[in-house]
Amino acid sequence: MLKSLIKKITFYDKLYFLLKDSVIYQLRKKLNGKIANALYWYPSRNFFVIGVTWTNGKTTVVNLIHKILNDQVAKTVMVSTANIKIGNQELENKKKMTSLDVFDLQSILATAKDSGCKIAVLEASSHGLNQYRFEGIEFDFAVLTNITHDHLDFHGTFERYAKAKEKLFRYVLTNKKQNKYAAFPADDKVGRERFEEMPFDKKLNYSIIASSSLKAENVKISPAGTTFSFTYLWKSYDVKTKLVGEFNVYNILAAISVVVQIGVNIEQVIQTIASFETVAGRMEHIENKWIFYFVDFAHSPDSLEKTLDYLNKIKWTGRLITLFGAPGNRDKTKRPIMGEIADQYSDILIATDDDPDTENRLEILEQLTMNVKNKQQGKNLFTIPERTLAIKFACEIAKEGDIVMFAGKGHETVQLTNFGRRPRSDKEELKKNLGI
Repeated sequence: MLKSLIKKITFYDKLYFLLKDSVIYQLRKKLNGKIANALYWYPSRNFFVIGVTWTNGKTTVVNLIHKILNDQVAKTVMVSTANIKIGNQELENKKKMTSLDVFDLQSILATAKDSGCKIAVLEASSHGLNQYRFEGIEFDFAVLTNITHDHLDFHGTFERYAKAKEKLFRYVLTNKKQNKYAAFPADDKVGRERFEEMPFDKKLNYSIIASSSLKAENVKISPAGTTFSFTYLWKSYDVKTKLVGEFNVYNILAAISVVVQIGVNIEQVIQTIASFETVAGRMEHIENKWIFYFVDFAHSPDSLEKTLDYLNKIKWTGRLITLFGAPGNRDKTKRPIMGEIADQYSDILIATDDDPDTENRLEILEQLTMNVKNKQQGKNLFTIPERTLAIKFACEIAKEGDIVMFAGKGHETVQLTNFGRRPRSDKEELKKNLGI
């Protein structure tokens, strides 16, 4: 309790948000980056470094790129929200941070270098870029997927949020490495603008709708996976993947746009994609007694809408039950938007805790459901603050043919509550309730 109180007073107060843009704060963060880089003998100089940034899907793209390059090119290290891999050795990211502390990140790169890794794939969050956690890392390649509503509590405006993401591309353009690579989404406004503006040696754009270098067509989705085709250099290729939903087509195109520029054989890339398994907590599917359960990390309006839209498309005669929440001490403006989206796509809503942290959990749930207009409390809208009980309730009301979506926590095994940190996993709670 004391630790939570101190955190509330010193970290999330208004004074912090004034200081974080000050020259002194920026210099201190930048200095930490330089110290960490020097302490571990500048490990990124020995790697071909790929950075991936956007609002949604970074983890899947990083894992896809890692598997392709680790299988086809050379031993590769990756760091993502969900996991860390050095070659084929997988480690859990227990920090609850998309972008690790600068000292932790440089330590992992140094360990990977000693183990023979030649390539690094790093998930780069806007917070991490803004706080200089990548200072001194010499990126060769920057990848953007999309930029949608999130983290406006930290950045203030969408423009500043986009500007923070742009820092990854500046790292590539300003370092001393010989070649500069990039990949951009043509279906995203910011992606189109940056593709035209930024002078990279090699760059590709990808899309489903707009004209681009890599354009997906004939997209067909099902509960078992997705198929589509794409054209590159006037030749057409067919892709079959276990990953579900149109949003994962974008993830796959982003990964392909990286590896083809490096020179990996496309036919081999397609084979690797076909064998790629779902990343933990990313539309992870568990079926039991003809009820379809999904655990996903969707925690922004865009990601929630995309996942619920997909689940509606594969829904047959059953109902879509959505369990969701929103983290405390984070962007409050997205909460009613997420509630409105969940209301639009779902038959039954269960609002519950995500990571309330030091914020009043009941106020979060009130904001989350304030725009829910098509549901009636106690009938098809339920507010159950304790997430463990909410998961149990969702399992109890689910019937044959229903789809149940557990959104927000995904792979995470820790919950930040009003009473401190505690172990908690959506997947493990679900399996316990199903008797698996």
